[in-house]
Amino acid sequence: MWIWIPILAVPVLGPAIVGWKIWDEIRRTISEDPLVWEKQIRAFEKTEHKRPAPKGAVVFAGSSTIRLWGALARDMAPLPAVQRGFGGAKVNDVIHYMDRLITAHDPAMVVLYIGSNDLLDFGGNQPKSVEEMQRLYDTLLTRLHDRLPDAVIVVLATFPSPLNARRAVQIAAVNEYVRETAETKPWLAAVDGNAALRTPDGDPDRSLFGFDRVHLNKRGYARWAQILRPKLLDQWRQQLH
Repeated sequence: MWIWIPILAVPVLGPAIVGWKIWDEIRRTISEDPLVWEKQIRAFEKTEHKRPAPKGAVVFAGSSTIRLWGALARDMAPLPAVQRGFGGAKVNDVIHYMDRLITAHDPAMVVLYIGSNDLLDFGGNQPKSVEEMQRLYDTLLTRLHDRLPDAVIVVLATFPSPLNARRAVQIAAVNEYVRETAETKPWLAAVDGNAALRTPDGDPDRSLFGFDRVHLNKRGYARWAQILRPKLLDQWRQQLH
């Protein structure tokens, strides 16, 4: 009889394990301590040791929107993409890990999607003010440029998800600040693909998001990539010339 216990336990333990993993992800996402992501960063470094990413490529870094982009390499081809999204990262998490996560690859271009978790109004997270976000972006972008003076840094506009649509005004204000900052710095570009993720009324298109109403589904990524890819390719070609 005992040999059947693990099999019989799957229907009982399976949902509990999934629930625990979801809660653990939420717990780390609402944390302001970058060290909660240390294990994921070490996993990147272990992979890098076995299969080093090419130097001079395009590092896509940021939060789980980058991490969960399963077709990133195909969607962005022929860009040489290095995928470095982790957890429910916030801006300060990327600042903390930038040397291990980004600059170690000596990229020619860095593409960032970050900030949505800082502004998330859910699960006990404390959304940051627009002013706090401006200071964090200033720190992140300045430090990245100091370490990679020859690289182009591209910031993808944060999109309001169905779960966080009530923060759309703040998200738009942060996106506008990054866009205005990019106009004054030749090494910085702001790329906005959000129009592809909205309904005709301007609301987040729920059909493009997963069950959690936060992350894009396959259709969402495909739609987003159609707008982002030509803009990023244009930045890449400008960098080469």
